[in-house]
Amino acid sequence: MPASQTETVQPVGRRTLRQLNERLELVEELWGNVLRSECPPEQAARVLQLKQLCREDETSDQIIDLIVAMDLSEAIAAARAFSLYFQLVNILEQHIEEDRYLATMSQDNIAEAAISDTLNGHLANHDQPATFQRLFQRLRALNVPPGLLEPLLRELDVRLVFTAHPTEIVRHTVRHKHRRVAHLIQRLEGLNDENDSFDDRQGLRQQLLEEIRVWWRTDELHQFKPSVLDEVDYALHFFQQVLFQAMPLLHERIRKALKDSYPDVTPPEDGFCTFGSWVGSDRDGNPSVTPEITWRTACYQRQLMLERYLSSVRNLRNQLSISMQWSQVSPALLESLEMDRLRFPEIYEKLAARYRLEPYRLKLCYVLQRLELTHERNAQLSELGWESPLSATEPEEQTLSSSLTPQQELHYSTYQDFRSDLELVRTSLEATGLSCEPLNRLLSQVQIFGFCLASLDIRQESTRHSEALAELTRYLQLPQDYEAMEEPQRVEWLLEQLQTRRPLIPTGPLWSDATAETFAVFQMLRRLQEEFGQRICRTYVISMSHTESDLLEVLLLAKEAGLVDPVEGTTRLQVIPLFETVEDLRCAPEVMGAVMARPFYKRLLANEEVPLQEVMLGYSDSNKDSGFLSSNWEIHRAQIALQSLCSEHNISLRIFHGRGGSVSRGGGPAYQAILAQPSGTLKGRIKITEQGEVLASKYALPELALYNLETVTTAVLQNSLLSSGVDDTPSWNELMERLASRSRQHYRALVHEHPDLVAFFEQVTPIEEISKLQISSRPARRRTGARDLSSLRAIPWVFGWTQSRFLLPSWFGVGAAIREELGDDGEQLDTLRTLYQRWPFFRMLISKVEMTLAKVDLSLAKYYVDSLGSTDRADAFQEIFATIAAEYSLTKELVLKITGHERLLDGDPPLQLSVELRNRTIVPLGFLQVALLRRLRNQNRQPPMNESDLSDTRTYSRGELLRGALLTINGIAAGLRNTG
Repeated sequence: MPASQTETVQPVGRRTLRQLNERLELVEELWGNVLRSECPPEQAARVLQLKQLCREDETSDQIIDLIVAMDLSEAIAAARAFSLYFQLVNILEQHIEEDRYLATMSQDNIAEAAISDTLNGHLANHDQPATFQRLFQRLRALNVPPGLLEPLLRELDVRLVFTAHPTEIVRHTVRHKHRRVAHLIQRLEGLNDENDSFDDRQGLRQQLLEEIRVWWRTDELHQFKPSVLDEVDYALHFFQQVLFQAMPLLHERIRKALKDSYPDVTPPEDGFCTFGSWVGSDRDGNPSVTPEITWRTACYQRQLMLERYLSSVRNLRNQLSISMQWSQVSPALLESLEMDRLRFPEIYEKLAARYRLEPYRLKLCYVLQRLELTHERNAQLSELGWESPLSATEPEEQTLSSSLTPQQELHYSTYQDFRSDLELVRTSLEATGLSCEPLNRLLSQVQIFGFCLASLDIRQESTRHSEALAELTRYLQLPQDYEAMEEPQRVEWLLEQLQTRRPLIPTGPLWSDATAETFAVFQMLRRLQEEFGQRICRTYVISMSHTESDLLEVLLLAKEAGLVDPVEGTTRLQVIPLFETVEDLRCAPEVMGAVMARPFYKRLLANEEVPLQEVMLGYSDSNKDSGFLSSNWEIHRAQIALQSLCSEHNISLRIFHGRGGSVSRGGGPAYQAILAQPSGTLKGRIKITEQGEVLASKYALPELALYNLETVTTAVLQNSLLSSGVDDTPSWNELMERLASRSRQHYRALVHEHPDLVAFFEQVTPIEEISKLQISSRPARRRTGARDLSSLRAIPWVFGWTQSRFLLPSWFGVGAAIREELGDDGEQLDTLRTLYQRWPFFRMLISKVEMTLAKVDLSLAKYYVDSLGSTDRADAFQEIFATIAAEYSLTKELVLKITGHERLLDGDPPLQLSVELRNRTIVPLGFLQVALLRRLRNQNRQPPMNESDLSDTRTYSRGELLRGALLTINGIAAGLRNTG
C-alpha cells in the first residue's frame, strides 16, 4: 500500500478495531442476559458454554458432543441464539461503518490528505473510498482542470437497481427490530459520562434488553411464501425509511464539496443518482410476475411518493405564513392563483378569506388538492387494473370553468406539473431574498423520484419471445415457421416486419397462456407509459441473449403494441441484451455490431437526445459456467470491446452490471469494483443491481446509505478521469488470457465434468432445505425437469456452497491457473506482484479471492462431507473434497505471495478481525446444521429425539426438524453476512 494511504487508513483502522472490541462487550453482555432470562438455566448454560468453546483451539469434539446430546428444542434454541448474536454483531458493525464515514467527513477539510496524495501521482494509486470533499481536493492537488471535470459532472448518471432475489433471509418484522435496537445502541453510545446520569445509562440498557427479549420471542422464519407484492413492499421500505430523506443530502454534499475546491464548476443536476427496480417487473423464471402485478407495483410506488409529497406540502403550508402586507409576491405566482381559482372554485370559496393575504399558503392548498386528486385517481387505477379504460377513472369529470380547455386536468398528470407549481413558490421567495430549505429539498426529491419513485425494468428470458413468434407464424400459416428459420432468415423476416406499420398480431385467436402473457406485457407497457409517462418503464432486459434476433424480436413485439413507430423511426422502449454465459460474453461485440450496423436500429437510437445503447453483463451464470477468474476477465474484455464498438458508431454506452451480494456474483466492495472497470468505458455512466441482503447492509441506516451513494459516485468520477492505459498493456492482457483459460479448465473439470459433483453438492450442502425457505416468490430452478446444474439458478448455487463453508464459486481454479503460469519462472511472480500494485482490475480480483479464502473453513466443510455424504459414494466424495482442499491450500499460498501478506486480510485489519470473530463463533451453527440435516434426511418417518441416548424413545415430526434446519440456515447467513 502506498505510504500516503497507509497514513490515512491506519488511524481509521485502529479506531475501528477499538470500537469493535468495545461494542462487542456490550453485545455479549446483552446477549447473555437475554439467554439467561428467556431460556431454562441448563439450556442457557450450554449455549453459553458453546460460545465459550468458540474462543478456544481444538474444541471441535467438545462442541460436537454438546450438540449431539441436545434434543430438538435445545438445538433450535441454540440455533436461534447464535443467529441473534450475529445479527447484533451486524448492527454494531453497521454503526462502526457509519461512524467511520462521519469521521472521514469531519476530516475532509484537512488539506494534508490531499497534499500527501500528490506524492502518489496518478489517481489509479487511490483505491480507498473517498468522499466528494476528499476526491475534489485530490483532483485539485493533481491539477485536474475544471474544464475536464465539468462536462463529466454534466453527464453524470449513476443508477442503482433494486432486485428481489432469493437471498434476503431476514423477515421484514425482524428488520424493524434491528432498527429499533440500532437506535437504542446509538442513543446509549451518545451519552456523555460527565453530563448524563447513571440512571440514564441503566434506563437505556434496560430498554435495549427488553427490545431484544421481544425480538427473541419473534419468529425469525417467514410464515408463508412471500408474494411478489410482499417483495415490492420490502424493497420500497428502504426508500420510505432512508432514501427519500437521504437523496437531497447527497446533492448538498457534492455541491458543497465543489464550492470548496472548484467554485466555478456547475454542480450536476439533482437526478445524477437515480433508482430502478426489478421488483414486480422481473418475470424471468417467475410466473408470479404478471402484467397485473407490474401495473399494481407501479401504482403502489406512485402511492408512496404521493403520500410523501402530501405530507411535505402540508408542512410547507404551515411554514410559509408570509403576508402580502410585509412581503412582495411575484406576478407569476399571483397569475397562477387566478388560474387555480377557476379550476377549484370550491377551494377558493372555502379558503380565500382565511388566506386572503397569505398567497403561499393559498397556493399550497391548491397544490394539495391536485395531489389528493392524483392520489385518488391512482387508487382507482390500482383497483381497476391495467386493462381498464382511462375514461372510467377520470377524476376530472367535475364541472370545469368555461375558461379551461378540455385537455386541462385537475389532477397532476405529470410530476413536472407538480414541480412547476413548487418552482413558482421558490422563485417568488428568492425574488424577495428568502430561501426555504424544506422547499428546496422537496424540489430535489421531486426531480429524483418523480411520481414513480423508481423506474421499472422489465426482464424476460429470450426464448419466451421466439416461442411466441413461432406460435404466431404457425397461426398465420406463413410459408415457414419462425421456429424453423435459421438466424439469417429470422433477422431478415424480423426487419421486414419491423419496417411496416401493418399489424402482425390478430386480436381474435386464443393463444397459449405463455404467448398470451408475452403479448399482454407489451400492451400493459404501453398503457403504463400513457398513464405514468415513459420514466416509469423504458427498459426491457432480455436475459440469456445470444443473437441479433433476440433484440429484434422484442422490438417487433413492442412495435405491435404501439411502442415503436417504424415510419417515424422512434421508440419508447430501450431494448437491453443481457449477456450471461462466457460464450455469450465473447459474442456480445459481434451481436451488437451486427444490430448497430442496421440503419433501422441506428435510426431508433438516433432519436434519443444522446444516442445511447445499454448493455447488461451477467456475473452469475458466467461464474457458474466457468468460475470466478474466467468470468471476471470475460466481462472485462467484453466492456472494452463494446466501448470500442460504440465509439465507432458514435453511440454512448452504459454498462449495466448484474452484481449480486457474493464475490462469485460480482459482489464485494463497490468502490474498488468500479475503479477496476476498464478505463474509458464508464464516462460518468453506470448502472448496478443491488440484490438481496445487500439492500439491508447498505441502506438500512441513513449515514450508511449516504456513504454508499457518495462513494459509488466518487468511484465513477475517479474511474472516468483515469487515463493510465494499464488496461491496454498487451503483455498483461495476454497473461490474464492465459490465467482465465487455465482457471476455466480447472473449474469445469470439477464442476461440469466430474460425474459425482452434482450429487456431492446436493448432499453436502443444504441446497434442498434452502429451497424450502419461504424467502422468495421465485423458484430456485429455472424450469421443472432434470435436476442438474444447468437448471439450478446461480443464487442458490452460491447459497449452498456458502452455508457449508466451501464458498467454492468465489475462488476455485485461481490457484491452479497461477501455479501453471508461474511454472519454474521466479520472475513471473514479480510480474504478478506488479499487476497487483498497479492494475486496479487485477488488484480487485486478488483482493476478492483473499477475502473469500478468509471465510472458508475446510475442517467444518469436511464434517459436512463425512456426515452427510452417502456411503455408496464415499470414495468419490472424498476424492472431490481432496481436490477442493488441495486447490484451497495452493490458492491461499499463492495469494499471500502476490499480496505480500503473512496472513489473509493483513491489509485490512478491521475486516480481518470481523472475519476471524465470525469464523470462530459460527462453528457451532455448522455442527448444529449438520446434526439437524442428518436427522432430517433420515428415512424414518419419526426420527429419534436424541441421537446420543438410545434409551430415549421420544420422537419428533419432520416438520419440526425442518424448522430447526432452516433456523441454522438463517444463523449462518447472518454470521457470514452473505447468502447468494
